[in-house]
Amino acid sequence: MILKYSRMLLIVGGTLTVAGAFSQLMNVNVASYIFTAGAAMLIVYQFMAYMADKKKDLRTQRLSRLNFIYSLLLGLAAYFMFVQSNSWVVVVLIYALVSLFNSFRTK
Repeated sequence: MILKYSRMLLIVGGTLTVAGAFSQLMNVNVASYIFTAGAAMLIVYQFMAYMADKKKDLRTQRLSRLNFIYSLLLGLAAYFMFVQSNSWVVVVLIYALVSLFNSFRTK
């Protein structure tokens, strides 16, 4: 049951994050709020995954911990959106590259 809701949290959070990023590029006023809602959902999802992986082997725990720490970059990107800095693009790019790298390491 928790797995069902966590997957929904991942899908909705990812969708809101991408929609907020594209909206920010199009100068929509509420884009930073959309991005922040999605980023918060992804951070909560990564925290839940980190807590669930505490009983697994050390490699899985380490990768899960790294995923959670790197998901906090989305919170930093949201902050940069609110202060009208273009640095959020760099932070989201770093998050995307690290997530891509970790997705291959996890499997």
